Amino acid sequence: MFRKKITLLSLILITVLSACNLPSGQTTETPTPDLALTLTALAGASPDTPAPQDTATPEFTATPELTVTPSVPTVSVSVNTNCRTGPGVIYQQIDALVVGQVAEVVGKNSGVPNYWVIKRINGSGTCWLWGEYATVTGNTANLPEYPVPPTPTPTYTPTPTATPTLASPAAVDNVAMNMTTCGGAAPYQHGGTLSWDDKSNNEDGFNIYINGALAASIPANSTSYNVAPFGSFAANSESIFEVEAFNGAGKAAKKSVSKGCP
Repeated sequence: MFRKKITLLSLILITVLSACNLPSGQTTETPTPDLALTLTALAGASPDTPAPQDTATPEFTATPELTVTPSVPTVSVSVNTNCRTGPGVIYQQIDALVVGQVAEVVGKNSGVPNYWVIKRINGSGTCWLWGEYATVTGNTANLPEYPVPPTPTPTYTPTPTATPTLASPAAVDNVAMNMTTCGGAAPYQHGGTLSWDDKSNNEDGFNIYINGALAASIPANSTSYNVAPFGSFAANSESIFEVEAFNGAGKAAKKSVSKGCP
């Protein structure tokens, strides 16, 4: 660049000197600038100022996103969970948190792990939620400590006594007829003492049948019945005597004996 300036000055100087030798009229001479001053001024000029270079734009550093911790802790569950009046199954269940619901956590008890005190979903007040299936979101460090409620006194519920189902009585056994009317000659009356063994303890009484007809009903625990003489029978003619136990549930099978005079 400096050499270019020297060359330019030399051309200017030659041009000026050539002009001095040209013929001139009577015109007034115009003073020529001092060549030395011109050269000095040009020589002292500063070199070209370099063009400013591009300054690289600093890369943008993304500000990390802040993870906001909810100010109010909440809880959800993966399995439907009961919520009780205290931390344990001995306490009454008063609410439940089901899958998909979110409840506000309001307290804890550091001495009872795995339980959270939450605002009830289906009512007013609070309840204790088992934390086995719970996921708590938020800061729980500043939760207030809740005292464990007194253990409820179990209410005694007497076991109802089963009312036994009444069964029909058992049938009697060893039915016998002692004929007392067979003296003399025919025709005979039939009569005497009818007896049996009582095989039940729940009968209300016994029915006595003679020849198929009901003759009498006698009290429970009886084991004999006096048959009054009746009829007029030929020798070897027999009558049928039957005993039947009964109660409110039904009747036992009849047991019988046939007896006559020889």
